Amino acid sequence: MDPAVNVFYRVSIDGMIPLGIWTKVDGLGMEYQVTEYREGGVNGYMHKIIGPAKFTNLRLSRPVDMTSPLLMAWLVSNQVAIKPQTMAVTAMTAAGDDITTWSLVGVVPVKWTGPSLDIMSNAVSTETLEVAYQEISLLGGLLGSAVGALAGAVGGSASVSF
Repeated sequence: MDPAVNVFYRVSIDGMIPLGIWTKVDGLGMEYQVTEYREGGVNGYMHKIIGPAKFTNLRLSRPVDMTSPLLMAWLVSNQVAIKPQTMAVTAMTAAGDDITTWSLVGVVPVKWTGPSLDIMSNAVSTETLEVAYQEISLLGGLLGSAVGALAGAVGGSASVSF
């Protein structure tokens, strides 16, 4: 069975605040800012200076469910004082088995869109949450394993300690 079929996403804040199961995650990504620099007398190429990483906003969507009040409570708590937090987004199979987790650091809510309240519509009532984040982080053990495996794959060696 292909684990990427029928994927759902479990989301939590700081490992303690469950935001429920989401059916769509969009915008998980990063890119480096690249500045081209021309060196005098060198006409064959341009230097490329790699700058800091830029992370795109993350958008989560789902049908309204029993955990929607937990989301609203988290959003209201951010109206009192916005405090960047950590968000875990875990991809899961339909059977509930974890596939992988992305840990987003410095998460703050940017936008929430609630369902269209129309009793004449046959559409599913959905809500969408958009958050900004500062970086994607790997958990300590996973980072060490990933770096070691990557170094082994390219024939080198690496040592990472936390």
